[in-house]
Amino acid sequence: MEHKDPLVSIVCDTYNHAPYVKRALDGFLSQETDFSFEIIVHDDASTDGTADIIRSYEAAHPDLFRCVFRTENVFSKDPKILEHYVFPLARGKYIAICEGDDYWTNPNKLQKQISYMEAHPDCTLCVCAADLVDPEEHWIGSVSPYETDTDISTDDMIRGGGGFVATASIVAPTHLAQNRGSFCDETDVDDAVLQIWFASNGTTHYFAESMCAYRQAVPGSWTETYHAAGREAQIVHHRGLARALREFDRQSNYRWHDSVDFNATYQEYEVLRMTNDLPALKKPPYRKRYLELPLKRRIRMHLVRAGLSKH
Repeated sequence: MEHKDPLVSIVCDTYNHAPYVKRALDGFLSQETDFSFEIIVHDDASTDGTADIIRSYEAAHPDLFRCVFRTENVFSKDPKILEHYVFPLARGKYIAICEGDDYWTNPNKLQKQISYMEAHPDCTLCVCAADLVDPEEHWIGSVSPYETDTDISTDDMIRGGGGFVATASIVAPTHLAQNRGSFCDETDVDDAVLQIWFASNGTTHYFAESMCAYRQAVPGSWTETYHAAGREAQIVHHRGLARALREFDRQSNYRWHDSVDFNATYQEYEVLRMTNDLPALKKPPYRKRYLELPLKRRIRMHLVRAGLSKH
């Protein structure tokens, strides 16, 4: 198979994924397609042997793999690994995303998604259902917002947030991945803003068949890092996402304003809750969410504000 001009660039970012990365790479290699693809792996200075595993795959399949091995960790300075460092390397017409601790479960995944997108040029985001698994790959749930194949409205994508669909399911045009709206850089996350960006440029199609897996509770993953982070870091995250959403609203001429406002208001509410800003929480548009908090929680917030208790 000729791979000089691949139709698809599979992009994968890794960091200390030694227990998991073989599963991801094997999932790429298992794809049965009538088109060529390349596999771009970016290792962010892993310290657990991840890079050695990737090198062995690169040596075995030099026609497929194009790898970047960092000697200094980039994420600590710039968390936008995919957007700033991996997407620019893609040569394919389409980009397919899968992080190093996730994996694809169906050898026809790419063929099915790309065939649809080639037949529907207006489709700028193609996703599928995903299995939720623990680090040992035991099934614990699914990411499946719909029961049947369907087009997803951009409003649903915006309201659903970054976890509405699995990142490992995403296929999108490379030109959109490499030329994102500036609002994407207002936040430290990739998935939420990328999904909105891709969806807002055309139509989004969803396959109800589960063709990939998303590992939860993986040490060092974004979710685990967020929950382990201090309050200040969490506040910075929610502020950034709210800012990105408001900027997207402006850049899209408020076309999806109600949905953007729904999501942005939630991010702003989280900031107000974490900073214990009771005067603001008691006013619209945050009052309804504040009143939904348990009474004991609200009483404690008043005590904290009065200096009679700690967070």
